[in-house]
Amino acid sequence: MSISELLRQVEGVSSPQQLNKLVNKLQSKLWNLPKEEQTLLRERLVEALATHVLQSSSRPLRLEGAGWLRLFAQAAYLPQPEQVFVTLVTAATQNATSDRPIDTSERAAYLSMIVDCFWPFRYPFPAYTWEVFPANTVFYALASLLSRPDDYMRDTLMSIFAALPTLDDADIATPLLPIALQWANSVDSERRRRITVVLSRMSDHEAQKALSRLQVDADPVVRASARRAAENVQRA
Repeated sequence: MSISELLRQVEGVSSPQQLNKLVNKLQSKLWNLPKEEQTLLRERLVEALATHVLQSSSRPLRLEGAGWLRLFAQAAYLPQPEQVFVTLVTAATQNATSDRPIDTSERAAYLSMIVDCFWPFRYPFPAYTWEVFPANTVFYALASLLSRPDDYMRDTLMSIFAALPTLDDADIATPLLPIALQWANSVDSERRRRITVVLSRMSDHEAQKALSRLQVDADPVVRASARRAAENVQRA
């Protein structure tokens, strides 16, 4: 079967099993092609996967498509992974409909995949340079999820925002700051530790005051995290 035919069939699949089988066949064929041709065909495949994630009425198919997008980003198969992030952010934030019901657990799954997609940018073995890191605008829509009363979702959102280089965009900072300050004053030391990176990337006066206070926190792990976060900002 030709690559063109496999791509056509990927576009028309109705089950995660079919999708998995066809993408695996495509992958095996792509390895034998020149790198530039591989990239062009994978970009077409990513478009087909994104369509399933955002338009399919089947939850299992949506999640399977999203899982493949995550793999392509993690393996650095694409020269620029922004479309993967855009698709996952859209999937996590779009409104549910009668044809496409989306519950909290599905949204949380997409958020976790976004976190996973940051790994190729991280030391000590980054596969992507920071020049191709998605713009903050890609993540604006996620800030609307902070108001949802779901601790797991909020924890994952904090992991996402902590991965962004700056957090001064009003679309992110305005909904994020009140929650960040709550975490900075939490009795839970793990929350205080985790929020140090987020605070360090906000230039707001209250955020910087909270970060300074955490540098003398009673918990030594929180203190060390706050000081390290502050030092990293100074070096940058």
